[in-house]
Amino acid sequence: MVVSAFELRISLVILAAIIIVAIYVWYRTNSKDRQVDELSANDLNLTEKLSDIPSMVQVDEALGLPDDLRSEFQDVSKQLREETISKRVQEAKSIRAESTRKPSISQAASDKTSKEMIVAFHVVAHKGEIFTGPMIARMMSDLDLEHGEMGVYHYNVERLGKKHSVYCVANMLKPGAFDLAVMDTFETRGLTMILQLPGPENELKSFNIMIEHAQRLAAFLNSDLLDENHKPVTKQSILLYKEQVQLFGLRATRQSVTA
Repeated sequence: MVVSAFELRISLVILAAIIIVAIYVWYRTNSKDRQVDELSANDLNLTEKLSDIPSMVQVDEALGLPDDLRSEFQDVSKQLREETISKRVQEAKSIRAESTRKPSISQAASDKTSKEMIVAFHVVAHKGEIFTGPMIARMMSDLDLEHGEMGVYHYNVERLGKKHSVYCVANMLKPGAFDLAVMDTFETRGLTMILQLPGPENELKSFNIMIEHAQRLAAFLNSDLLDENHKPVTKQSILLYKEQVQLFGLRATRQSVTA
């Protein structure tokens, strides 16, 4: 069989094409394997680096973060975690500062349109101790308080031949009254002093009388003097109470003038 020159050329071209395709396929396959190996090596290096970074749980434990915050923020970014936690801390500080700055006064006192203001203090026995009837009766007498309306003690002033109550002292426990017939055996854990404004005396004068008597009563009974929310009464809180009382008196004067 004789092969012509033309057929020989065609055969060589086809063979060359097959060889080129084979080389190309071989190169592509080996190239992908090298890329996979490089990526695997990089992943291994990255994993080794990440292993040195503490997890969120470890960070939370190191910071002493409460469990509720851990569960709430475990799926969010570090920046958001820090911003939210910082906000909560600031809010807590603001609440504490506000509660320290302002004394606790009845709602009537904080209402600028109210025509009445009530200030209350509690004289409370120490844990395990009590006030007896004879102790209370003696102190009421020393402070010139009289047993009267509603079965409680009143500090009175006389106006036009009539007695008017400046403030009163009630039993801190219900029903609040004192039964003189059983005072010899009477016992209680505390007394409540109540000042209602306006009254027969100037607002600030009335408050000064009551707070002085409250301090004397607490000292005599070796007890704690607390506000209406059972928080200790301090020099600072007394000053702030006085400011509130004076402001109420000024508003009451204006309202009476413009009425």
